[in-house]
Amino acid sequence: MKRTWKAVLCLILGAALVMSFGATSFAQESAPADAAGEITVSASGAVLLTPDKATVSFGVTTQEETAELAQSKNSEAVQKVIDVLTGRGVEEKSIRTTYYSMYPQYDYSEAGGQRIVGYSVSTSMSVQDQDLENVGKLLADCVAAGVNNIDNISFLCSGYDEAYQEALTEAVGNARVKAETLAKAAGKTLGEAVSITEGWEDTSARYGRAGNYYMEMTMDSMAKGPALMPGESEISANVTVTYQMKG
Repeated sequence: MKRTWKAVLCLILGAALVMSFGATSFAQESAPADAAGEITVSASGAVLLTPDKATVSFGVTTQEETAELAQSKNSEAVQKVIDVLTGRGVEEKSIRTTYYSMYPQYDYSEAGGQRIVGYSVSTSMSVQDQDLENVGKLLADCVAAGVNNIDNISFLCSGYDEAYQEALTEAVGNARVKAETLAKAAGKTLGEAVSITEGWEDTSARYGRAGNYYMEMTMDSMAKGPALMPGESEISANVTVTYQMKG
């Protein structure tokens, strides 16, 4: 009986060894015969685009002897600006209040203390979705209506998404050129791409959000309408690509 169990155990172990050897052989036979490792590179692409949209930020500041009068005067001035904007066809959803403040003004000249001599009220607004070619005249009209503080202009590109796709395509092409150079230097040939990872995307030029252009101009020059020079925005894309190499 003991010999019988020993014989069965030997048969089981033998079968296990055969199965293990067969699996190892299969794994080795399934690997590409000409595989010579992988190579990973990073590359970028860029497209220049002229902005055609803008977001404008400006404000109205009023000063009066009492808080109530300063607030009332400020509200009237802001309403005049809104009326000008809507009269020029700007939709109300494109007009947004971004900041509001009221604070006292002091006279520090009196010995031993300070005295409140008035109040200052400020309202800041932003106007979005504007065609760049109309922004100069729009600002001039708003200054005439009561705007006395210009904060900034954000230049935007309505064609951003299409330009970004072009930049991505260029980045992938540049990655392959770089990888081919490295593979050749190593005495190998480049195979197919096995993975592509998109890098960080700078969306500051996309229509709906943009980087700031600081307006440092006098109210006299603004009343005549500023000459805006948006230049060109660089739409860039970054990718990391891994390729097979062949020996």
